[in-house]
This record gives sequence, C-alpha cells and structure tokens, in this order.
Amino acid sequence: MIFGAFVAFLISGVIGGYKVAIIISSIIIILVVISIFRQLRTKIIINGNGLLINDGKKEFNYNLNEVYISSEQRNNDSFFLYLYTEDGNKEMFDLSSLGKRKYNELIEDLGVVGVKSKTIKLNDVNKNN
Repeated sequence: MIFGAFVAFLISGVIGGYKVAIIISSIIIILVVISIFRQLRTKIIINGNGLLINDGKKEFNYNLNEVYISSEQRNNDSFFLYLYTEDGNKEMFDLSSLGKRKYNELIEDLGVVGVKSKTIKLNDVNKNN
C-alpha cells in the first residue's frame, strides 16, 4: 500500500508537479488507513451453536446447525469464509485481517477442518465402462 502511494507520488511528480503528487499520495494513504480500520473492526464470536459476525457495518447471526461453511485461502494472505443458508443465500466474508494463524484457528473451531470436521465420502465414477 505504501509502495502504491510512493509510485503515485513519483508518477504525479513527473506529470503534474509535486503539489499534485503530495495530494494524490495523501488521498491514497488516507484510503489505505480507512480500509485497515474497517477490517480491524471485524468481530467474530462463536457461542455454542451460534455464530456472530460483525463486519463493522452490519451484524450477521447464524445458527451453525442451519448453515454450510466453506473456506478459501489465497497465497497465505487472503482468507475468505463462505456461509450458505438452507434457503440458498450465500454470504462471503473477507477475514484477511485475522492473519493465517487466527483464521486457521477459526475454521477449526467452526468444524471446517480438524477434529470437529465431518467426514466426506467421495465416490469414483469410472466412465470407461
């Protein structure tokens, strides 16, 4: 993020002068700080069969017995939790601000992986017969 502000500063300095560069870099830094604070406000609480996710704007309450959960990790720095309700609704939560260790603890506590996870039976279908 800081690298982006630095590049914007250099490009703007060449094109429009250093006053423009300082203004554009300041805007980028402010947007980055706002984004970081929004992600830090995310709270996740597991209470028995209840799951509460507050993303800073909206609060989501789920009964863990009534949702299906999946997880996605990209490049060990982007973490996404997907919740599917029985009525077909899907919610995606970007939990990258938790970091790898805490995110992995969360998905283990939710039963997505680890000891609490359910066994999945896979069948191999041979199409050559």
